[in-house]
Amino acid sequence: MNHALACIFCHATLAQGALLLEKNNAALCRPCCESFAAQFSEHAWHMACTAEEQLDVLLCESQRALKHSETLAERARACGLNLETLAAVPRRPLS
Repeated sequence: MNHALACIFCHATLAQGALLLEKNNAALCRPCCESFAAQFSEHAWHMACTAEEQLDVLLCESQRALKHSETLAERARACGLNLETLAAVPRRPLS
């Protein structure tokens, strides 16, 4: 990944220690991804009128979270790290 790549919303960069997700030469940092995911799930929850629709939203969000976890685990393994090692690393503040 290009170290000059920056989050398209908050402009945090990989060089600053931001965890960036890259797709088609665009990047999002983890806090922005989590913020948008939370906003989307809240909107979807309000749009669901029935209990069945709310269960569908919960299932969709659960599947998204599982896929996100799998992606993070794959990236960690590709770097020769495990999730316990990553969890122990202190977070660096963004400039």
